[in-house]
Amino acid sequence: MSSFNPDRSAGTIDATSHTQRRDLSTLQNGTFDVVIIGGGISGAWLALHCAQQGYSTALIEKADYASQTSSSSSKLLHGGVRYLQQMQFNKVRESALERAEYIHAAPHLSVAVPFIVPTYRSFQKSKLFLNCGMLAYQLLCIGEDKIIGSAEQTLPAIKSISATELNSLCDLSNEQHTGGVVFYERHMLDSERMTLAILQTAQAAGATVHNYVSAQDFLIQADRVVGLSCRDELSNNDVEIKSKLVVNAAGPWVDSLNSKLKNAERAPSINGFAVGSHIVTRQICDHAIALTTTHQSNAKIDRGGRHVFVIPWRGYSLIGTSYDEIDGPESDISIQASHVDQLLEAVNQAMPSAQLSRDDLVSGYCGLYPLRTNNLKSTVYQGSGEYQIIDHANANGIEGLVTSLGAKFTTGRKLSELSMRLINKKLARAPKRIEPCKLKASDYQSLVLFTQAKVKQYAEKFSQATVEHLIVQYGSDIDKFVARAAQDDALCEKICAHQEDIYGQVVWAIENEQAVTLNDMLFNRSSLGLLGISESEVKKVGVLMATHLGWSTAQHNAQEEQVLRRLAKTKAALLDS
Repeated sequence: MSSFNPDRSAGTIDATSHTQRRDLSTLQNGTFDVVIIGGGISGAWLALHCAQQGYSTALIEKADYASQTSSSSSKLLHGGVRYLQQMQFNKVRESALERAEYIHAAPHLSVAVPFIVPTYRSFQKSKLFLNCGMLAYQLLCIGEDKIIGSAEQTLPAIKSISATELNSLCDLSNEQHTGGVVFYERHMLDSERMTLAILQTAQAAGATVHNYVSAQDFLIQADRVVGLSCRDELSNNDVEIKSKLVVNAAGPWVDSLNSKLKNAERAPSINGFAVGSHIVTRQICDHAIALTTTHQSNAKIDRGGRHVFVIPWRGYSLIGTSYDEIDGPESDISIQASHVDQLLEAVNQAMPSAQLSRDDLVSGYCGLYPLRTNNLKSTVYQGSGEYQIIDHANANGIEGLVTSLGAKFTTGRKLSELSMRLINKKLARAPKRIEPCKLKASDYQSLVLFTQAKVKQYAEKFSQATVEHLIVQYGSDIDKFVARAAQDDALCEKICAHQEDIYGQVVWAIENEQAVTLNDMLFNRSSLGLLGISESEVKKVGVLMATHLGWSTAQHNAQEEQVLRRLAKTKAALLDS
């Protein structure tokens, strides 16, 4: 293979033998036990659990994996502290135990991040009151260490800090606070990579998994769903998939298909939608901090308003979430200037020392969330963490269809576990216990020792920071990755000087992770599209992808234009005052 020169024009396009071939024929051969619609976190866990329990399983995603709601969170594996304010103690415990499941499954895909909650003199905001809440939280979390199964991955203890200590960590000297309480959450480098790891583990268990295949309609015989009529979004060819059971896990888009069914009005449907935005700014604190805003919350124990999180992320601060209700999933789901205003105002009011302005903004993103409530309030955050599992045979007389709708990334595994009870019943199989599992590339006993060994092993080739980044990306597959990148010295070079991603990740994503577009690579296989990547850097990645995917000049130009338009649209929203 000829060497890649990132500064060279595309020249003659030559798809190499390493390029992963797209073959949809397996979707049309025979009848699957289960076909899942949706490649977000809910669908991913369902594909894994179905395959692990011996079902012939297929999953299709209309775009790229985890490219919608599952990519648009704060990237937290949330332990459920916020549910304490809502007196939802069952949700606190559920979230904490589900966080532990993720840590056990793939320790390399998340890190412990300290969260500061400032305290004040008023009783409901006091250190005493908050520490009482944290004691209750710790009691509700009993059992999570057993699930994690590794002392080195156990979350550090909760602690109180003085006003002086708080100001040294994150300057709130303009506030009349009394210090704060520090607790730990787990933060993912990329929620998309967590979803991808689950999907790859499902594939290893026998599932057939394809992106860019959209479900157009149900195949129905005698009031029974027997499969899906689909379209290959890359070739525009029609695809039919036969199955005994279809599970609609398309998130906020579940009703786009369900509404076509007979008696659709009888079945539960999403009765409201919200969008939440995040912004990426210069780093203003090396701890995460929960800032109280003036926006209403629906908490039963109100500490003053809805919180905005400021989280250190890859040398920047990730700030979210704004809140805005919209008409439906076909609305414009992109970050708006009003969302940016909401977040800047919240941070600058709660932390005047930050002095954030639009000049500090690097990027932003927006996600769509379903609301299920009979009491919609346009000014109140409705995120509840609840989910819906619908047997359409009971709901509207259509057999062979289950809808599995979640609301939170962290509880995606739990949603799947509960859905499996119904899936087993529908397929007349005895239920099996779902045990904690290890995800692909988690083949190490101690992540700390594994990391130390790999830093030493690759010291002559990469910096410690780059090796640590590659372990977060690829876990125990790092040796295979480095062997592939080492075939061309240019693949070991950084894509952006201020980030640790290297060009080898582009080739790996094409050959091993079903990346087929420039957008896939820059936003869903890495976060470079959110981290200040320049136009020239985008074009260099485009050259490499064109070479390996065999794009024509027109295709190459279209891919670059699509990404540059997305970046320009985001920049316009960030700068619009």
